[in-house]
Amino acid sequence: MADIQQLRLLEEGVDVWNRWRDQHPDIEIDFQEAQLNIANLRYANLSKANLADADLYHANLIEANLQYANLTRAVLNGAIATGSLSHANLSEANLYSSIFNFADMSYVNLQNATAIAANFNSVNLQGANLQNINASHAIFWQTNLLETNLNKAVFWGAKFYCANLRRSLLQETDLSGADLSGADLREADLSGADLREANLSRVNLEGANLEGIRWGKDVRGRDTNWQNAIGLQSALNVPKALLR
Repeated sequence: MADIQQLRLLEEGVDVWNRWRDQHPDIEIDFQEAQLNIANLRYANLSKANLADADLYHANLIEANLQYANLTRAVLNGAIATGSLSHANLSEANLYSSIFNFADMSYVNLQNATAIAANFNSVNLQGANLQNINASHAIFWQTNLLETNLNKAVFWGAKFYCANLRRSLLQETDLSGADLSGADLREADLSGADLREANLSRVNLEGANLEGIRWGKDVRGRDTNWQNAIGLQSALNVPKALLR
């Protein structure tokens, strides 16, 4: 349960809260299961806070500091969090339609999270763990996903326009219907990934592992678009039909 005294301090406003945190940097912050839906937490210092199971529905977390915060199973549906979430734990969190544009989410844990229709436009997700995330229809335009673990994730219909996926892990990942146009997939491991009906126009696959990928027509008869794909000749385990 959340610390009532700390919650009352936060309710007095972000300025009061941040001054108190500056004066008491070693006190552990406990907002577990706190009801903070629609709260204005802009610029709040919530670093290392325990926000597990908290309700942050439609919360304003613009430029909030959530570094190393525990947001396991937290509800952030519709929330806006554009500050630093580096090393935060968002495993099993609900992020439906959340907005993280330009945030620093490097090394964040998003394993088993639900991020359908979330916006990760220009976010830094380098080294993050997105295993088993459901981010269907999410936006990753120009997002940094360098060396990110995306194994067995669901990105059906997601947008990865010009995203950096170099050396990322995409084993058995569902990318069906995804727009990967212009993405950098050099040295990525796509073994067993579902690429049916994906847009791979101008994608760079140099050194990528394409062993066992699912491609070609989907159940509706629509084809994967390999137009102008770069690096196919130097990719690993490319289906022979793609090199004809």
